[in-house]
Amino acid sequence: MRIFRKFFAALLAVMLLLGAAQPASVQAATAQSGFKGVWISFLDIQSYLKGKDQTAFDAAFKQMCSNVAAHGCNAVIVHVRSHNDAIYPSNIYPWSTVMLNGNPGFDPLADMVSIAHNAGLTFHAWINPYGYRNGAITGNASLATNANVIAGVQEIVSKYAVDGIHFDDYFPPIGTASINSMVSSVHSVCASAGKVFGIAPAGNIDNCIAAGADVKTWLSTPGYVDYLCPQIYWSDNYGAAGNVTMYSNRIAAWKALDTAGIPLYVGLAAYKSGQSLSYDPGWRLSSSNLASQYDKAKAMGYSGYALYRYSTLVTPSAATELAGLKAKG
Repeated sequence: MRIFRKFFAALLAVMLLLGAAQPASVQAATAQSGFKGVWISFLDIQSYLKGKDQTAFDAAFKQMCSNVAAHGCNAVIVHVRSHNDAIYPSNIYPWSTVMLNGNPGFDPLADMVSIAHNAGLTFHAWINPYGYRNGAITGNASLATNANVIAGVQEIVSKYAVDGIHFDDYFPPIGTASINSMVSSVHSVCASAGKVFGIAPAGNIDNCIAAGADVKTWLSTPGYVDYLCPQIYWSDNYGAAGNVTMYSNRIAAWKALDTAGIPLYVGLAAYKSGQSLSYDPGWRLSSSNLASQYDKAKAMGYSGYALYRYSTLVTPSAATELAGLKAKG
């Protein structure tokens, strides 16, 4: 019996040791539960950060992170490549003149990651993979290759302590197979580095598929994304008569696709808060859309949300909606 107890104790010690020795990447590559993120778009960067020296840039971004945290959020999704350019020194992409005025003389991405982490926020590097928007490839079109997209992600995850890589929904017409190959490769690169990889597709599933975003495969087959964050930018009083439960319909449709149990976040249209929209009067009829939408998504099994976009946090017309959302905890 004494020998058995010694053997059991030794076995338990080995198991605990092995468990402790597991690489951090195993946990780091798990989608964040209770995710409450804010998209910081290139438009926000233009408004609040562009043209500043390092001291002013850092101070401004620190204030932005403070505002994000003050609204009860725990993550920032920051544009780092939007137009086949970069806001960090890259061996592949040129310095951005859209988000910066070229080389600022310091590394904005390194500073932002550090500032966000010091504010208690996770940092997700947001990439428009091909620099594609409004029907055209922006910047230097020759850079818009799968090889460059993958190498560009490798460059970020190997140099910076980002918590994840995040793609938006702009894919050029290069074919579903090509996009799927790129997405799978990016996922592998991120997984090897212990980083989370997710995509925020447009909220209309049919439009996604038509654009080559194979969301059905991504949500039925592991190995493509660690989470998906569809942009459900409608209220439940949609249409001229306000009688279409578009938001609820769309979150249900996405959930039904998720046969692999991939974590889902919901992208919320904070920017529509308080607006008078004839095609979607719910944003005018209610001041608790965001809180209600969070409740409905959570009840359906969604793991969090992301708010589009940062400037809304400092927009008075959205204050009531955002306070109601924060109160949900």
